[in-house]
Amino acid sequence: MLKKYDVKLTGILLFVATQVLYISTLQPTTSFWDCSEFILSASKLEINHPAGAPLYMLAGRLFSLLSMGNPEKTAWAINLMSAFFSALTVFLLFHILVLIIRKFADNRLLVIGSALLGSATFAVTDSFWFSAVESEVYGLSMFMLAISFWAALKWEQGFGRPGNEKWLLFLALITGLGMGVHLLNLLVLPSVVMIWGFKICGYNTKNVLLFFSAGSALLLFVLYVLTPFTLKFLAFSDYLFVNRFRLPLHSGVLAGIAVIFGFLSFLIFYFKKKTSKTGVVITFLVLLFLAGFSVYSVNVIRSSANPPVNFGQPDNIYSLINYLNREQYPKRPLLTGQSYNSPVVSANERFSKNYQEGKYRKTNLAPTYKFDKATETIFPRMYSREDRHVKAYKSWIDIKGKKVRTHSGRWETLVVPTLSDNLRFFVRYQLGYMFGRYFMWNFAGRQNDIQGDGSAMHGNWLSGINFIDSWRLGPQEKFPDWLKNNRAQNKYFIIPLVFGLVGLFFHYKTHRETFWIVMALFILGGLGLTIYINEIPITPRERDYVFVVAFMAFCFWIGISLPAIVSKFDKFKRKNLWIGITFSLLFCAAPVLMLTQNFDDHNRANRYAARDFAANILNSCPENAILFTSGDNDTYPLLYCQEVEKLRTDVRIVIMPFLSADWFIGGLREPKYNDSGLQMMLPQRKYDFGKLDFIPVLNRIHRDTSWEEGLQFLKSDNKKSKVTLNSGETVDFLPSDNFSFLVYDGGNEGEIDVSLKNKKYLYKHELALWDIISSNALQRPICFVSDQEAGKYGLQEHLKCRGFVYQVVPGKFEKTDIFSLGNFDADKLYEKLTEAFQWGNISNPAVNIDWNTRLNFNVFQVRNVFNEVAFALLKKGEKEKAANLMELSLEHFPLSQLPYDIFTVRQVEILYEAGLTEEAEVFIANLENDITQTLDFFQTLDESRRAGEQEEIQRQLYYLNRLAVFAAKNGMAVKSRNMKQKLEMYLQSFS
Repeated sequence: MLKKYDVKLTGILLFVATQVLYISTLQPTTSFWDCSEFILSASKLEINHPAGAPLYMLAGRLFSLLSMGNPEKTAWAINLMSAFFSALTVFLLFHILVLIIRKFADNRLLVIGSALLGSATFAVTDSFWFSAVESEVYGLSMFMLAISFWAALKWEQGFGRPGNEKWLLFLALITGLGMGVHLLNLLVLPSVVMIWGFKICGYNTKNVLLFFSAGSALLLFVLYVLTPFTLKFLAFSDYLFVNRFRLPLHSGVLAGIAVIFGFLSFLIFYFKKKTSKTGVVITFLVLLFLAGFSVYSVNVIRSSANPPVNFGQPDNIYSLINYLNREQYPKRPLLTGQSYNSPVVSANERFSKNYQEGKYRKTNLAPTYKFDKATETIFPRMYSREDRHVKAYKSWIDIKGKKVRTHSGRWETLVVPTLSDNLRFFVRYQLGYMFGRYFMWNFAGRQNDIQGDGSAMHGNWLSGINFIDSWRLGPQEKFPDWLKNNRAQNKYFIIPLVFGLVGLFFHYKTHRETFWIVMALFILGGLGLTIYINEIPITPRERDYVFVVAFMAFCFWIGISLPAIVSKFDKFKRKNLWIGITFSLLFCAAPVLMLTQNFDDHNRANRYAARDFAANILNSCPENAILFTSGDNDTYPLLYCQEVEKLRTDVRIVIMPFLSADWFIGGLREPKYNDSGLQMMLPQRKYDFGKLDFIPVLNRIHRDTSWEEGLQFLKSDNKKSKVTLNSGETVDFLPSDNFSFLVYDGGNEGEIDVSLKNKKYLYKHELALWDIISSNALQRPICFVSDQEAGKYGLQEHLKCRGFVYQVVPGKFEKTDIFSLGNFDADKLYEKLTEAFQWGNISNPAVNIDWNTRLNFNVFQVRNVFNEVAFALLKKGEKEKAANLMELSLEHFPLSQLPYDIFTVRQVEILYEAGLTEEAEVFIANLENDITQTLDFFQTLDESRRAGEQEEIQRQLYYLNRLAVFAAKNGMAVKSRNMKQKLEMYLQSFS
């Protein structure tokens, strides 16, 4: 017989232990990717990227108060929220398992032990722990899902008691609120419907299919019918009140809400009169769900206040709909659609409305494209038209394809993927690699934290059982030490996986009703999400966090493995003793093993790299600079530094991928802190109404002109500034293909020419960039985080390196090689590198430097900046300063924390020239060892696997050749000769 205090006490102790674990490994400041954005959003109630997370924002704001007004502690306080709700999720999972397991086990120790085993295992799984210690939405979202599941089980437990419907009503409210965090919590709905259906109608195979289908239909109804149609009704109402009745903005929304509330109230009254309890409950469920979903009004309220970060600008009902529909992101086909080489036959314009000048006006949305029907397919998995994605599709499967005749201007024969090809790609890559690999990370083991690309060396699952791993990935004893020592190499020896499978089969055999309820969660959280996401073959980062619902479901079965094994001891006496022994063994073999393996790579204590890298970028900028950024990791941490820590608020950040969005262009004109806003020549109305989506470049005046003149031409509404296309449409155009603008740098003013000779037209984002640059370059410094992004616009020769940004300046400066920073002031950069910049505790061997940190360290070329400044100082004869800089580089960025790369190889030469011979010799020996170990491993691979590693093999051979050249150049003839002999041997082996 279970005693309530036993369960409560165990649950509380589990919560406390989990909370202590998460707090001890908590990120002390911001992290890479979306975390910075969520922190600033919660801290100042600003609007994060679509589709938003208003409930997370409100909860985070409460937790931010724990910083006691210290902006440097704000990130830690909001990170603490993830740890808190993640620990609560584990606590709820324990109680859910208690409610499930006692349906087929009545021994107190067995039930509590099983629940503790499953929930503790989930607490230390790789993917869940990762999100629990940073400011991401997944901890809170999983809490909302878990409390929904728990509420459904509580309803089932109290079925037939007066007032028991309160659990369903609570569940409806939580579901609505949960949509204000993440859509993941909707995955629980089929399981909830199955719980309800089995209790009302009983369990049988037919009802499993019936109620799983009904639950899936409910999920789709909520996602694609109830919420969108409610919003569309409110939008229609607001349009009517604002444009027809001339009433203030939002008046129609309030009226629409009153109508909905009045209608639902009428239904409640009607069903009560008819004594239809079911009707009353269903109506209340809808009402409470919509009440919860109304948390999105926070986005409208805060956006209307025009905060500095206002992504999507959802300040009215129409822009909120566009925000929730994620209109700024490209759509992926799901059940039917195009192949990667399907020709476009037409584009269908789409429109929305936006509030301007006292009324709603029509605005453009991104068009939808119609593809040749002959090239479309059912279940399209290979649809991206990007060249790198097409190449990746062909590398993952041998595409058989089928020939089709198509006409898009001319007749041609294309080979398009068949349904069979799409299914093979789905099974091998999307299901196998992008779900199966993540699943095995959590329950079998993980090779390392390097982002997976299909290579035998990067991001695979690893069992720790040598013959299995060697068969899959090559001889493990030959694996290079620098990869063996990766903190994220976690070996569970497939033990948690085996326990889960034992529990799964036992659960199916013993209590099929709850088995299918849990299986529904596993299927939707794994297979269902894999189909829905339809992942591209090259992702910016690993996506394991998306599937954490499936991982939680599998932990149910790990917990149930205890009664499965104990059931073999039924004939034994002293059953509780055997339960205790078995529990202890299983607990040590699953959660304790996973804890000890995972702790070092999930411990983020004292890691400040993301924050410090961002601060270094901002502190590289001249005063009042306009800084163009191009990705999440060179944008969100910078915004965090500005918004939360108030660092360098004089710098105006322009996010280049957002320049195609009208709301973003409009926001750049708005004041921010002491900045009065960016000057732009083209009026906002032209950007808003789709007039500048693409602009033909026609050399009509046959002379060079300034951007100012060209933009004034575009600004004009004169008929002479328009051209008629073949389609009959009249559009604006640029009258020249060569433009110039003036730029000012200190006391130096000059003109920069921009050639558009290779362009037939400019897109909106390109035009907006030139509008910003040419309108502001005389008053404010123009900077780019990436010189490659600046190079795409022909500005590569006009850049001056300021540290970790590149400023556009007059004159031309050529880069001599791939290492060159171009034009820079070595003395000023020396001062910044040695005194001004911070490095996030990277050198501390106790600090976990993960893949994201290592990746961005290379992206920002930190080592290369040190190298090139030292090299420039050597050229100036300042050998002592160069040596000091290189010593600092070795001290701050040791190979033990940041493995070798192309910039490390370059360091060897500079160390020698700076007179650091001893350091250079040690360094070259370490590098040679790492490189030869890597090449030795590649030699052990069979031909088919080696073929996929050619790019990495060529890179390592290049490194070894460079080391041999440097050794010969600096008097190490014997070492150089040995390296060249090895190089020849490797070249023969790989030829």
